[in-house]
Amino acid sequence: MKTKKKENKNKDRKNTDNKKNKSFDTVRVTSIARKISLNNVGRMLLAYMGMDMLLLLILVAVFVIGMDLQMTGKFSISYNREFFYNRDLWKVGYIVSDTTNNILYQVPIGIWLGLLRIGGLIVLAAQIFDLITMAFSGTTQVRRELRPLNQIAARAQELSEMAFDETKYHNLENAITNLKVEAMENGIQMHDKELQGIETALNGLIERIRASYKQQTQFVSDASHELRTPIAVIQGYVNMLDRWGKEDTAILEESIEAIKNEANHMQKLVEQLLFLARGDSNRQNLDRKIHRLNNIMREVYEESLMIDEKHRYRFEESGVVQVYGDSDMLKQSARILIDNAAKYTKQGEEILIRVGAWKDGAPFYGIQDSGIGMSQEDVSHAFDRFYRADSVRNSKTGGTGLGLSIAKWIVDKHQGYYDIISREGLGTRFSVVFPAVDELHS
Repeated sequence: MKTKKKENKNKDRKNTDNKKNKSFDTVRVTSIARKISLNNVGRMLLAYMGMDMLLLLILVAVFVIGMDLQMTGKFSISYNREFFYNRDLWKVGYIVSDTTNNILYQVPIGIWLGLLRIGGLIVLAAQIFDLITMAFSGTTQVRRELRPLNQIAARAQELSEMAFDETKYHNLENAITNLKVEAMENGIQMHDKELQGIETALNGLIERIRASYKQQTQFVSDASHELRTPIAVIQGYVNMLDRWGKEDTAILEESIEAIKNEANHMQKLVEQLLFLARGDSNRQNLDRKIHRLNNIMREVYEESLMIDEKHRYRFEESGVVQVYGDSDMLKQSARILIDNAAKYTKQGEEILIRVGAWKDGAPFYGIQDSGIGMSQEDVSHAFDRFYRADSVRNSKTGGTGLGLSIAKWIVDKHQGYYDIISREGLGTRFSVVFPAVDELHS
């Protein structure tokens, strides 16, 4: 009887210890997740600050240079510039005079500063809202990502309470310790049946970590490279302006045009990067409803006619088809494909926009051009981020290499898929197929 009572007490003590350990582990994981989330928020804050400062500098440069060209016909850094105001932002004036203090021109800029302040406050509020959202939801998301580790830890805790050969622990420990980055693809090989479950779980985790790390590393590297190019171009033209552009009108006009183009390119690239980043973190919400795909594509067709007069557009529809999704996102995916077709199609040639039922009756839309086409290798990599075919890599129409990635993300979120037919020198046909509305609501 005394022995049984002692065993029961030991069991109760062990259960109590297990509960304490689980509670401690939960607190520790939450603390780690909170630190990682705050670190991510800090990085995003620095990114927003850098982007805002760069945008402000570009706006100031465009204003100063533009006003000089409009009012005096030339730009010079030797001009004296000053502002005057009487404690009212809306009545601020801008005065420019030459080296002899003769006033060249003065203009009221208060309304523009006021509008700039309002726009800046709106952007700042949006950024703060994004940071607050990330701060509150980031910890939960990190904890979700760490859940496999918690499961492994729980399983390890169970094994630690079992009668087990201690040498097996040392073998497993040595295998993990000796794991090298260059050999992560091979995983851990213990060749021990009793450790097979742990080995499989660890190898699965290692594979996911390796794939995610490789993807993120490549994405950051490509994004840094793509952003570096327009910044280098802007810096080069600014230096050229500083050296020779003060008196040379041709250099001045060329530099201003190049700076504007690169600034627009950089803005588009940053917007696309933010879109994909929000998509990867599941913060891109879709407003799904039942729509007529015919109406959506007809609107895109009419937009294309207005903004692109260099190509002929033709619209074909067969029957009325419905789709369940976000109409704005679907339009964006179609615009990306049409823009891509227009880039690689000669002026005056036709771009066909089709909508109807696919072979199995599912709704689809298609974009077909008579451009340069793609090789089979290019087709297989068409949706890779920052991928551009060798034939257009150095072309002015090369784009950012992110458009088709965004289009694929949108179609994937709508449970659709792409059917691509392309021949070099003949053109490309993108067909985007979506699930039938009945299938989604059955």
